[in-house]
Amino acid sequence: MKQCSKALISLTLILTMLCPSVFAVKLQMQTSGSESAQLSLTELGEASVHSVQLTLEFSGSYPGIRFSSDDTDGKYGTVKTVSEGGKTKVVVYVDSPKSMNQNGTAALGTLTLGGSYTAPGSADLIMLDRSLKPSEDKEQSISVQVTSGDSSSGSSSRQPVRVSSAENGTVILSSANARPGEKVTVTVSPDNGYRLAKLTILSGGKEIALVDKGNGVYEFTMPRGAVEVKAEFVQAGTSSIPFADVSQDAWYYDAVQYVYEKGLMNGTSSTSFSPNSSLSRGMVITMLYRMAGSPATGNADFKDVPADQYYSGPVAWAAANGVVSGYGDGRFGPNNPVTREQMAVILQGYAKLNGKDVSKRADLSGFTDAGQISDYAVEAIRWANAEGLVNGTSPTTLTPRGTATRAQAATLFRNFSENIMK
Repeated sequence: MKQCSKALISLTLILTMLCPSVFAVKLQMQTSGSESAQLSLTELGEASVHSVQLTLEFSGSYPGIRFSSDDTDGKYGTVKTVSEGGKTKVVVYVDSPKSMNQNGTAALGTLTLGGSYTAPGSADLIMLDRSLKPSEDKEQSISVQVTSGDSSSGSSSRQPVRVSSAENGTVILSSANARPGEKVTVTVSPDNGYRLAKLTILSGGKEIALVDKGNGVYEFTMPRGAVEVKAEFVQAGTSSIPFADVSQDAWYYDAVQYVYEKGLMNGTSSTSFSPNSSLSRGMVITMLYRMAGSPATGNADFKDVPADQYYSGPVAWAAANGVVSGYGDGRFGPNNPVTREQMAVILQGYAKLNGKDVSKRADLSGFTDAGQISDYAVEAIRWANAEGLVNGTSPTTLTPRGTATRAQAATLFRNFSENIMK
């Protein structure tokens, strides 16, 4: 099987339709990575193209074939496959309410073979206009051109977005190809009797942050490389978290499940969450950064925040947007345990950034240690207590300078997400 990840392969294949004159069309197949190719028709002239049926034949078996079209403006795409005799026939069908021909080119979508991409051995094309008649009453000649694409080749190039795992549910993408910086919507629908356990967006082996828009709709910002979407569905009523140290009867179980499923907090290992361990300031800012959708950042202007740490970008973003200001001596203290009053200040800053009402104030006179609240944090603690985010550690104490555990942080972030940010 001839590979084409770094080659330019051109095949000319003849499709006879109605009349002897020739209408030449080129099918461009630009590979992205080793498994996918973006399909588009070029040299269409002024032909009206509303429906396309493209039949490709590959050598070998490809049980994992998928096709995604850019389904904006009602565009719809699907794929059927037949494997026999050591070959796989792939039939791609794309339909659109308006002509797909834009200046002589029609973008079809992304074909993923589920194995190393190869040049097709043959190709047939049928194009129909709005009335479902052949768009050109001529004999068609289709040449197939397969080129290698670089997923990091430029900020303006579109990259594929594909769903690689979605058993027991459905995942619908707003776009099968997107440019870096564009917003992509993911709509998730579990099958009857199932629920979404975790939704993961990956690019280049790194996880991309998601923003929960509610009602099964999520959004992420397209990175520079191809994106893989993984959805894990579990039976309703079953646990979806893999942590042996978080029992289902723990007071923080639901909160841990929430932050894990939303991608806000991961475990300290694949099987541990460490609920009673402290949470660092860098971790808290990273959680908010993920909640914000991981926007582009510059460099943090703190002498103790190097450029190569997991929290570097999040801290730079938080400082630039007024969510944090550091200790005032040029340090941020990313590895220092976060205190309860610091958490209140940080969350209030994030709420302000997002235009939320932060005017509520609680009367803290009933707490005997209210005088221990740092001057900079008094109004934030009053707001957080009024909103039910930071409650007393006892009926008469707030413990404002006490450190927050990972379990407490999970609970606080769930309440903050559901009650303040919605």
